[in-house]
Amino acid sequence: MTKWMGALILITFILSGSSYSQGQQKAQDPGELYDAGMALFHKAKYEEAIDRFSKLILFFSTSRLSSYSRYMIGQCYLKMRKYEEAVQQFELYLKAFPDGDRIHEAMKGIEFSKEKLREKASPPALSPQPMAPAEPKKKSDEVKLLTPQTQAWSSLRASSERGILLPVKGEGSDAVERVKTSLSNRKVKRRICAQVFDLDFATLEEVEREVKVLKEAGVDTLILRVFQNKGGRPFKFVTPRHEEGVYFETRHALVVDDVLGKMAEIVHRNGLDLFAWITTRYANYGFEEPSEYRCKSYNFETKKIEVARGFSLFHPEVLKRLERLFRDLGRYPIDGILFQDDLILKHNEDFSSEANQAFLKEFGYSPRPDLFYVEPYKSDNGKYYVKGYTHQFWSWANWKNRWLMNVAQRLMGAARESNPDLKFGINLYYETVLNSSNAVAWFSQTFSEALGKNFDYYAVMAYHRQTMKESNMEERKAIGLMAEVAGNAIQWVGDPSRVLMKIQLFDWKSSEVLPQKEVEEVVTGILNHGEVSLAFVPYMNQFPLQALKGKWVPFR
Repeated sequence: MTKWMGALILITFILSGSSYSQGQQKAQDPGELYDAGMALFHKAKYEEAIDRFSKLILFFSTSRLSSYSRYMIGQCYLKMRKYEEAVQQFELYLKAFPDGDRIHEAMKGIEFSKEKLREKASPPALSPQPMAPAEPKKKSDEVKLLTPQTQAWSSLRASSERGILLPVKGEGSDAVERVKTSLSNRKVKRRICAQVFDLDFATLEEVEREVKVLKEAGVDTLILRVFQNKGGRPFKFVTPRHEEGVYFETRHALVVDDVLGKMAEIVHRNGLDLFAWITTRYANYGFEEPSEYRCKSYNFETKKIEVARGFSLFHPEVLKRLERLFRDLGRYPIDGILFQDDLILKHNEDFSSEANQAFLKEFGYSPRPDLFYVEPYKSDNGKYYVKGYTHQFWSWANWKNRWLMNVAQRLMGAARESNPDLKFGINLYYETVLNSSNAVAWFSQTFSEALGKNFDYYAVMAYHRQTMKESNMEERKAIGLMAEVAGNAIQWVGDPSRVLMKIQLFDWKSSEVLPQKEVEEVVTGILNHGEVSLAFVPYMNQFPLQALKGKWVPFR
């Protein structure tokens, strides 16, 4: 009997089991079944969860949630350590949904399961040394849901919400190999970047002299801010037409000054590449924001839905404008685009009418704060937190995550209409690398979802000083944490060159340029994990970047 026939019999058995014999009433909607399955999954009731996911597949085969249910059945078997069944389910997912959102996670599930099966078939030889007592299970190894007030600095082997596994070595199925081949064909070069917040030079000639300094320091890529926020200081060498807008020609935003083409010429003439750094949700750039275009958030104090900062990326007119903006940006002779870190939604955003309607259409019920948050409370610092989240919240947060990454993919497509060779990077919070459940709750962002959209670079904001202040963490521990983040990111991505570790040069709280020795320790710790790309943030000529050149040149 072939593996696929065995899987078919397995599915048939599940769908014809006793749970259906008690009355084959069709469920009210797929969202209800999916939420019930996820709730049971979190409670470790995996057999019951499989029952709910299987019903969804049977009754709602055309729903998008059908593909997620197939994937979650594989995760249930993985949790039960039934590795053969897990492989079958993940391979069924890859075969049925070759363009699915979770092909990477399914691939990792197959590799992990096969590794476990090999270990079972060939147990390690007994050691002649006395066996040490088993270590107690660490809290950081437990699979659990973490709320925003919980600090989790240790790397987790799995995401608590979706059981997402980090890559491990092992053979894969044909579908896995196709995915690997696709990724291997997209090799990118390792980059040493300077990300520019400001260029304090009066003329383009002075700017070019600074670019030459960067080249001598070993920098090969300049990441240039191509937007200007209201109240910020424009580049000194421009002649501003407006106090906010963009630095390239477009009809879809105010234009401060059209200097991007000149900057690209200077950068390329000196042998560097140029990445344009731009926002998405906060890209008003002088345009009035009608309230219907704005993101909506839940105010824990007033218990009301209120207008929040930034656009709602669920509104079709907002998306059309952003597409046009990216299309115009792509017409310039740049080498890539970096998404700013505003491509996120916090745990109380977005309750806009468009977002609510889209969620209702897919899940069968409207998102409501009373369904999501467990015991909100006001802390001593005046901010509101929650003691936990419901299973409905996790469905909503993961759904927002998928939506945001689809928006990013849509904007990449718009820019590549003008320049198919453009490379793209996305800013990720370091929590996104360490703890998927925290990241999806706080930011609607997960590494696995971003990985599924095949960005060229995953720019991890490894800002150790910021972490120290926000988390009351000592310097050495924060530096060690950034190194751990780099190691985990490499495991996720595979190719270290595609991991762009962003290293802080300036303390935004104290307005202090960081000591060379401190930054050198951060760089050393990160590079101990592999030849990742680096970005120094924000670049300023007061920092002796040339002195660190020896840290990365031997790897190049």
